[in-house]
Amino acid sequence: MWERAYREWKGKGVEFVGIGLLDSRDKSKAFVDRHKLTFPNGWDGDGRIAKAYGFSYQPYWAVVAKDGSLRFARHGPSTEDELIATIKSLLAR
Repeated sequence: MWERAYREWKGKGVEFVGIGLLDSRDKSKAFVDRHKLTFPNGWDGDGRIAKAYGFSYQPYWAVVAKDGSLRFARHGPSTEDELIATIKSLLAR
């Protein structure tokens, strides 16, 4: 779902970044490899990103504006329809 959405929205003012929060670097990389994710992914080994945005659970997804402000955040899995609706709503502002 995330990869499909990334490919659909790539170059349309939306960027996707995956961040491994609670797993080890190796487990985070294995997840990216297993799901064949091509958008940028990293690992928050020291917890700075999680602290900055209040992420404490996985899965957690968020929309962050270009200025770094948190626009939308949700704990738990999402559907593709929910993700697309959120993107469209925020781009319409």
